[in-house]
Amino acid sequence: MSRMNRMHRTDEPVRGRRHLARWIAGGVVLVLVAFAVVAATRPSVQATEAQSPLVGHPAPALGGKTIFGQPFSLASDRGHYVYVNFFASWCTPCQEEEPALEDFAFHQSRDGAGGARLVSVVFNDTLSDARRFVTDWGIRWPVVPDSGGAIANRYGVGSPPMTFLVDPSGIVVGTWVGPVTTAQLDQLLASARRGELVSGGTSSADD
Repeated sequence: MSRMNRMHRTDEPVRGRRHLARWIAGGVVLVLVAFAVVAATRPSVQATEAQSPLVGHPAPALGGKTIFGQPFSLASDRGHYVYVNFFASWCTPCQEEEPALEDFAFHQSRDGAGGARLVSVVFNDTLSDARRFVTDWGIRWPVVPDSGGAIANRYGVGSPPMTFLVDPSGIVVGTWVGPVTTAQLDQLLASARRGELVSGGTSSADD
């Protein structure tokens, strides 16, 4: 066998492996592109109703100093509807819902004393990161730290975001799990003002 023939036969497996490698690499790229297209076109996740055992019962205690040192007590907001929102700066859905909370708060502030109020509770986050989040978003409502997760435990929150509506008498009348929209906040508030005991925007059997 000539030297040229031996070299040709030796190169064949190498070229075959390189050809296979190119096919595999191309396949991986196609899979990644397809995944990116699906991720980019998939509808955003919105909040869903949560059957919290707190609905219909007094809201757990919530008070202390805000992350900037001002005193706060949920009990002092009796006579008003209050949304209690649990969030974290590292939570992507929390970032997604923040514009809705800002929009809702703005419109409620135009109703003066009759508008609903907001309070946010920091969930498993550092004070420095929470302060940065609040400052970056320009949040004007009270934001309360939750050292050790005591408040989250009382409200049964396992992960953020989660939002509770407390009525003027201090009773929890509805809950949302996930990033809320302005429409969802408005819907739940309107139902509560009609005297419906609701959870996540769904009327109870007593309606």
